[in-house]
Amino acid sequence: MIFLILSLFLAPARAQDLPTASTSTIMPTYLALSPNLNDFKRFADGGSDGNWYIGYNNAWIVKLPPAPAGEFSRAYIGARIGRAKTRPNPNRPWERQLIDGKIYMAISQTPAFSSGQSFYLARARDISVEPNPNTFVDGVGPAEWFWTEVPLNLVSFTQPNYLVIWSPSEYFTQASSAPILAAAEVDASQAQGETHAWNNREIVGVPPRDPATSLETPIDNINPALAIKLVPPSESEIVVTEFSVQNLGKKSVVSFSVAGQDIAEAWVEASRDQLDWERVSPIERQQPFMFTLKGAEMPPPGSYLRGAARDVTGAVGDSPIYAIPYASR
Repeated sequence: MIFLILSLFLAPARAQDLPTASTSTIMPTYLALSPNLNDFKRFADGGSDGNWYIGYNNAWIVKLPPAPAGEFSRAYIGARIGRAKTRPNPNRPWERQLIDGKIYMAISQTPAFSSGQSFYLARARDISVEPNPNTFVDGVGPAEWFWTEVPLNLVSFTQPNYLVIWSPSEYFTQASSAPILAAAEVDASQAQGETHAWNNREIVGVPPRDPATSLETPIDNINPALAIKLVPPSESEIVVTEFSVQNLGKKSVVSFSVAGQDIAEAWVEASRDQLDWERVSPIERQQPFMFTLKGAEMPPPGSYLRGAARDVTGAVGDSPIYAIPYASR
C-alpha cells in the first residue's frame, strides 16, 4: 500500500483516497511507502544492518503514486540514512577516521534515471556514525532524514514517481564501509499484491538507465525510507541572533539562537568574500545550537562566519556576519 502523509495535523491517507486527497496549506505533504516517516527505524539505527547499504554497486528503488493536487512552491526528495563507517587511522590505529563519500538520489516517472534527474543528497561526514565497541567514535547517533530540492516539474501529478538512491563513491561496496538506508516493516494488512520497492546490485556508480533491467530484485516485506516532500507557498521567517565565537586555542566554540517555527537544522558557514558561503560545521537538529570547530575547520583570520538555520519548508535564515580577527601583536 502506498501512503500520502499530509502533515502532523492530518490523518494518513488511505490508498483509495489518494487521487482526491486534500493537502495542508501550512505544513509539507509527504509521499512515502509507510504512513509515518518516524516508523522507518530498521537497519539504520542499530542491530542488524540487513546489508541495506547505499552503494557504488547497490541501489534502492521505490515506486510512489502521483502527487496529490495542490498548490506547491517547492519539491524535495529524501531518505533516512545512518551508520556511516570509520576505519583505523593508519598513523594512529587507536583512532578511527571516517570513510567519506557521496550519496545521490534521482526521481523519474519510469524506473530509469538520467543525469538530469539525479541530485546530490548527502556526504558520509554529515551522517551519524556507527559506534565501535572498542573505542570512542565522534558523531555516533540515530539515523536522520536528508532532503535535496528538485525542480517541481520533475514530480508528476498524473503518473507514478520512482525514486532511487545510490553512491558514486567507489569505497561504498559493502555494508562494512557504506552508510545504511533505513526501512520500515510492511504491515500484513497493507499488502496489495503489487510490488513497490526493489534492490539493484548491478549498478556501477550510476543509477539504472534501462527500465527493462532496473527493477532487479523485488522487495515485498520491507519499505525503504525514500520519500517526496512537497512544500506549499510559505512566508515563514527564521531569525538567527546572538551569534558568538569563543576562541579556546586549538578550537573555537560557535553558538547562536534561532527563532522560528518547525526548525529542522542549523549549521555554521564561512566565506572569504561574503559572497560564496560554505558550511564548515556538522548539522545540528535541535537546541542548543553550539558547534566546536577544530583546527582546519576554523577559517583563517580575515574570513567571515555566520550561523544559518532551515525550517521544514526549506526557508533559510542567517545571522549577522562575524569577521574573524587577526591576532594582535
